Order: sequence, then C-alpha cells, then structure tokens
Amino acid sequence: MRILFLIFVSFFAFTDDHDEMYTEAYANYLYCSVKEGLTDSKAEKMFEKWAEAYREKANSLDDNVSSVMLWPFYTNEEMRGGDDMFFVTHAPTMKEMGEFQVAMWNMMNEDKSFPESPMECENSSTAFQRIGPSTGDPENPWNFFTVDYWPCKYTENADPQALRTAHAKMAKEHYANGAEGSYRYIYPGAGSPRGEGPDFWVSNGSPGLIARGEGIDIYWDKTQGSEAEQERWNHMTCDTSSTWVGWRLHD
Repeated sequence: MRILFLIFVSFFAFTDDHDEMYTEAYANYLYCSVKEGLTDSKAEKMFEKWAEAYREKANSLDDNVSSVMLWPFYTNEEMRGGDDMFFVTHAPTMKEMGEFQVAMWNMMNEDKSFPESPMECENSSTAFQRIGPSTGDPENPWNFFTVDYWPCKYTENADPQALRTAHAKMAKEHYANGAEGSYRYIYPGAGSPRGEGPDFWVSNGSPGLIARGEGIDIYWDKTQGSEAEQERWNHMTCDTSSTWVGWRLHD
C-alpha cells in the first residue's frame, strides 16, 4: 500500500491505416511518498477515504480526463525513481488538463471536510503519448488491469514512424492470436529531447494478471519472430521493464 500510481488507460478500435491507429494524449505526473511516521495500515485507511472523496469530485466533472491508481507488482526503488507513488492525469489536450487541475484544486480546497492525504508530493513532469490499438471496449474500460513499462532508446538509424507502423502491425497479429491488451508510446518532457535518459517508454496494458500471463504465453508461442515484431528492433532497444497493477479512479 506504500506505492500508488495514477495513469489513464484508453482503448481504441482497429483500422488498417497504421498512422490513424494512434491517438495523441498528454500526461501530468506527480511523484509522491507516504508521510513519515505513518504505518501502512494508517496510510491505507487515510488513502481509502481520500480516494473515495477524490473520485466523487472528479466524476462530478463533465470532461475528457481519466485517471487510475497502480501499485508495483514487479519493480524496485530504482525503477520508481526513489518515490513511493505517482499521480498521473491524462487528457487529450493540455488545455483540458489545466481545466481539470484547476477544477479539482478549487473543489478540494473549498471542501473543508475533504480527507487528509497520506502523501507528500514534491516533483512533477509532463509526457506526450501516442496511444495504439486495444482489445478493450471504450464504453466499458477495464476497472482492474496490469501495465508493463519499458524504458527505450532509438537505434542510430531509427525511423520512429516505421517503428510505430511495425508495432501496430504486430499488435493486430498479437490480438488475432488471442491476446488481450493495449499499448502506448510515452515521450517524457511533453515530447522534448531527453538527454541522457530514455528517449521514450513503451507501456503494455492487460485486463488483469491472468490476461497478462496469457498474453506473454501467446507472444512467445505465436507472435514473437513475425516480420512486424522483428522490425521493431531495427529502430529501438529497451531496458528492464517494471509491472504495475491498478484500479480506475476517474472515468
């Protein structure tokens, strides 16, 4: 219970035009740690009250913003950057992101009975995302899910568009083989150059731990080795991944 992570998960139908299979979004990340002196049980009780109140206010808004909370499943402190938790808000545009942030700030500060948060949050960042196709239903998004994140770099002669096209082809093959899931490309710094850090992250979502495991089995049994799957590695290299389990907070 000492790791929390909010992230938006979107679901998009297939088309045959791979460029059109990607939808753009923005993410704002707020990195937090559990306040010193709180036991796990105390922090959990405080968060449950805080999350319920947050969900009620967030869902009262008529917006295109969505957020969820995730806990680490396979990860370590290095992968988390030294923080206990992350809050992430996703929106189609930065204007809508700002409108949501202002609305939530006002509602939470005007409500004198709003529960105290067990977290302290000091740092934040922004990312631009290209969201690929998914087997999910946009009208019924996953309430429980897993997400795997890979930090990646472009190869010397990489073609980012060719990479995304190959990934879209591979995703269609993977889903046709029976896997359930979604994926996205995450570009930190709102898409600006990263310097010494990863150029981008690739995230893969699954509707639960069983679906994640089945998807891994299908990948190694059927999807791995296809022309599209192999083409991706002409354009990127990726380091060790981390895995998170999560629940939706705001639709």
